[in-house]
Amino acid sequence: KGIDKEFYLLFSIFDENDSWYLNKNIEAFTGDPSKVDENDADFMESNKMHAVNGYMYGNLPGLTMCKNDKVSWHLIGLGSHYDMHGVHFQGNTIDLRGTTRDGLALFPHLSGTALMQPDRVGTFKVVCRTFDHFVGGMKHLYEVSSCRNTSRAQRQRGAMRLYYIAAEEVEWDYASNKSSAPNVYNISSYEESFLVYLVYCEPTLQLPCQGHLGEELPGDSCSQKRVNAQLHSGLLVSSAGPLLHAEVGDSVLIVFKNKASRPYSVSAHGIEE
Repeated sequence: KGIDKEFYLLFSIFDENDSWYLNKNIEAFTGDPSKVDENDADFMESNKMHAVNGYMYGNLPGLTMCKNDKVSWHLIGLGSHYDMHGVHFQGNTIDLRGTTRDGLALFPHLSGTALMQPDRVGTFKVVCRTFDHFVGGMKHLYEVSSCRNTSRAQRQRGAMRLYYIAAEEVEWDYASNKSSAPNVYNISSYEESFLVYLVYCEPTLQLPCQGHLGEELPGDSCSQKRVNAQLHSGLLVSSAGPLLHAEVGDSVLIVFKNKASRPYSVSAHGIEE
């Protein structure tokens, strides 16, 4: 009730190595059947069809709707333990159990229903993001048409909001001074050797380093740890950015300045760019 369009999508890997017609297909579609090794790993992989409703590589027909239609997507997983799918909808968001997102996890022999009210016109992808499934053909297209004549003035009836944001790198020391820990927590002398404490690496920077209490580490130890930390995590500290407020119908202009030491990109999730 109250749904304009319904679609049923069955995500499954069909293994044609188990087909009763495998030998007939080898005889009919290979140049020299005697040279076909049915146990060859590449041959067996080529017979696994990563399909949605039996279709592969964008050939699934009928996924059409109008902008602002109320659409119900019924998603079904079927198969073996290999059939663990990360279903992703490009271009528009879905409502799943009261949460707004653009994808969901689909496991074998489970199903789910996601609601969508597309607000973008165009042709978009619905795919499985599991890498070998995606490469194997589990990717299709759905089309959203305007279906109604709306003027540009009607579409842009909200306010214009301007925001300035920047990416910055900050070295942040999460470790506290542990010098009083042995007395407060009754730590033995053996356990003291594993405490984390602060060593000044530069006049204005502190970095937590591992060592024995009272032991002076070599001059390069902290700088090396800083390099290793940056290589491991990219940044010593990363946190969520500022919250940008807007209302339905508003236009948002974001001016982004990259003040970091490496490139960054900005992506608008769930809204029309």
